[in-house]
Amino acid sequence: MEKGQLRAYKAHCLILPYPSQGHINPMLQFAKLLDHKGVRVTLVMTRFLYKTMHSSGSSCAAWETISDGFDDTGKGDTNIDIYLERFWQVGSKTLVELLEKHSNSGSPVDCVVYDAIMP
Repeated sequence: MEKGQLRAYKAHCLILPYPSQGHINPMLQFAKLLDHKGVRVTLVMTRFLYKTMHSSGSSCAAWETISDGFDDTGKGDTNIDIYLERFWQVGSKTLVELLEKHSNSGSPVDCVVYDAIMP
């Protein structure tokens, strides 16, 4: 974005809930509140979760995906420690790629809100 160029929104917030029951809906409600205040919101989910849940998505936000290393099967019965380690390795890389994509598109992310349990 050119210096001094005005945006149609106040800020761009990327919201990343932990991909598990009980974590997504509160972040979705938070996204709706931000949207109501004029903040541009991008919700981020794992690729597997996006494929299984997106039809119930919100129109207040754009949706993007990152990998947790389990794109085709989901976490399943994987031990939580193994899952979090893999999410840390793969998710961090794909999150950086997503942030760079937004930065290069003229719609940089101003703020990242993530679930406290995220690795």
